[in-house]
Amino acid sequence: MGLVLFMFAAPLLQVLLVNRSPWGGPDLVTLAVVWLALSRGPVWGCVAGLVAGLAADVTPPADGTVGRTALVLSVTGLLTGRWREGKAPMVAAPGVALGLVLQAGAAVALGDEHWTAVVSWLPPALGWTVALGALVAAVIARRRPHPAVVSRRV
Repeated sequence: MGLVLFMFAAPLLQVLLVNRSPWGGPDLVTLAVVWLALSRGPVWGCVAGLVAGLAADVTPPADGTVGRTALVLSVTGLLTGRWREGKAPMVAAPGVALGLVLQAGAAVALGDEHWTAVVSWLPPALGWTVALGALVAAVIARRRPHPAVVSRRV
């Protein structure tokens, strides 16, 4: 339940806190989608990506094509949810990296940003987001019991 609430609050927190910090920070919307996909599966990840992406697309300052982030995050949530089977910490880092790289590629392909602008923000965003994503995915994996342990208890 906490991840679902975080997914709805992530676009607002991104605009109010992270985007205003001088040193940059993680992409909270992508993290929320990946964490929800890891904990709930591919369908929840896809729906979370669509909802959170649309919210991020229309949250001021909206600077690009509406639906771009929604499409990218729904694909990211779907793929991350499908890759999650028993290896959440190892999937979180590639999942958030995939989401950020797809967002950068979509921004350049649709003409919303020039490639030189993407090259300037992508490396620090990848560093922050991948590190935080792997850390929280490890916590999520520890909280969820392993399927073999659950089957032995029954």
